[in-house]
Amino acid sequence: LPQILKNCGIKYLVTQKIFWSYNGGDQFPYHYFTWQGMDGSEIVSYLPTSYTYTTNPKQLIDVWDNRVQKDSLDKFLLPYGYGDGGGGPSRDYIEFALREQNLEGCPKLEMTHPSKVFEDLEAEGGPENTYVGELYFACHRGVYTSQASVKKGNRKSELALREAEMWGSLAMQDGFVFPYAEWDADWKKVLLNQFHDILPGSSIAAVYKKAKELHDEVIASGTALANAAAGSIAGSGKEELAFNSLSWDRDAVVKKADGSYARVTIPACGYATVKDNGLAPEEAVHVSVTAEGAVLENSKVRAVLDANGEMTSFVLKESGREFAAGSMNRLLLYKDVPRVFDAWDIDSPYEQQFVESGRCTGIRLVEDNPYRCAVEISREIGNSTFTQIVSLESGAIRVEFDTTVQWHELHRLLKVSFPVDVTATEAVNEMQFGYVKRPTHRSRAYEKDRFEVCNHRYTALCDEGHGAAVLNDCKYGVSMLGNAINLTLLRAAASPEMAADNGAHHFTYAFTAWEGSLLDSPVVEQGYELNVPPMLASGQAGYRSFFSLDGAPNVVLDTVKPAEDQSGDLILRLYESKHADSGCTLRWDLPVDAAFTCNMLEAADSCQALAVEGNGVKLHFRPFEVKTLRLRLAK
Repeated sequence: LPQILKNCGIKYLVTQKIFWSYNGGDQFPYHYFTWQGMDGSEIVSYLPTSYTYTTNPKQLIDVWDNRVQKDSLDKFLLPYGYGDGGGGPSRDYIEFALREQNLEGCPKLEMTHPSKVFEDLEAEGGPENTYVGELYFACHRGVYTSQASVKKGNRKSELALREAEMWGSLAMQDGFVFPYAEWDADWKKVLLNQFHDILPGSSIAAVYKKAKELHDEVIASGTALANAAAGSIAGSGKEELAFNSLSWDRDAVVKKADGSYARVTIPACGYATVKDNGLAPEEAVHVSVTAEGAVLENSKVRAVLDANGEMTSFVLKESGREFAAGSMNRLLLYKDVPRVFDAWDIDSPYEQQFVESGRCTGIRLVEDNPYRCAVEISREIGNSTFTQIVSLESGAIRVEFDTTVQWHELHRLLKVSFPVDVTATEAVNEMQFGYVKRPTHRSRAYEKDRFEVCNHRYTALCDEGHGAAVLNDCKYGVSMLGNAINLTLLRAAASPEMAADNGAHHFTYAFTAWEGSLLDSPVVEQGYELNVPPMLASGQAGYRSFFSLDGAPNVVLDTVKPAEDQSGDLILRLYESKHADSGCTLRWDLPVDAAFTCNMLEAADSCQALAVEGNGVKLHFRPFEVKTLRLRLAK
């Protein structure tokens, strides 16, 4: 976040809930400090302790006396107002403030713009203290999971617009008319649903009915735009083409229009003709189902399910290593009654209030061909039922669990557990443009606070020689304890919506493993590939890669979009994903006249020219650095 803020021209950060720890926990040490983010970027920050202060003398005196940073700070920022629903200053608050400008026995009070606090403190020398790392909020851990539909809608909407942007901006080069107004409106719908109390799942039922409508509109609009653009790129013809928006060559199994499968290598940010050349015998997948469970196997992995539908073995064939340290894909149900805020919180005692694990009611074979095999597992837990399609594809190193749930619970928390044969004191939780490492133990207050955290597409446990990860397509809450990754699937809060989340849910998670270090692992690619399937279109046979990256597989081209100024320029967003200083070359198959770096707002005065060498530019990335490029194309 410091990097993003700085790159958008923001000088200061003010937030406050970091001081909320009403169930105890590690006290944050500063109000005024320099926050250093994971890439080394810094932003001057101020943390009050509330957002609804009054201005009566008792409040002022209490806030001043109870501040945590007493020795080096002589100013306190006090955002005041009536209520947290947008209520501003009341008449009494203003009158108190006027009388307290110089009142004996009370801190002196000045009504002014918040920037003046920073300017005055900078004149005194600026922050003495630097905080490095995550501003972890030791409350409201339930918001990573509550109202699962809005979490899924958010993820799928972001991805739909990502596809629309990439293929729409590339199709513009051949005359495709990009619908700027519709695109802008769609993003604003997504952003509206990211408002606090909507995306966190802490609103009333009517909000989520409207949020789903907006997400459905965005997904339909973005998908239609991506398909139309891909069709424009494909041209006229009846050949089936597979499109890959990811910045690496992708070996994928795709389902053709006639329902049959094919395995195709699709170039980075490009497309290829889908040809059914069949599979060599050693590349075929195999499955067997017995009363004891099932076995799914391809040339790279062998996975075993027991009669309860749990994965008791996952072996990488290249090394013969067993990664399961217990029953994986184990469903765990807990009592979940937060002390204060129902939809907002998960309290640590849930771990001592285990209810039951999942029960299997049947396993049957549903797909068995050389390209893809799958078994269906019927399961029950609590009052709820599950159907899981467990699948493995040719050439894949991940087993997928496509899950449909009929959820009928109250004050329950559902997790799926994957204990792995990896020793790690920290887990790797993916976040935007990188990852955060968080403890897998409960040794002191700092670690105990982090009993539930957020992740994006993956959470991994690894040492310097091997690792394993749980991937997901729409889940954000996760916990790690010892050698287990426990992905949070569903909650069942009773307030502010009674019986929240009850009903049907559909989501997919997956398990993968690797030999070697995290830097050399495929975990980032696997997370993306689970979330971004290839897209099919009909047109002329062909093979083309619009963009590719040479020299650093840890650098990801995440976004290709039209410039906001509608100039016809392309904006590219790239980032280093694994905390490794890296150099690479970005190459393109487009008529690029000039290339520039710019800030995240694409401001003209931030552009700095890059040296174009042939059909590309050389780039250098600090660990976790995000770069924004502007490409000017020949008209």
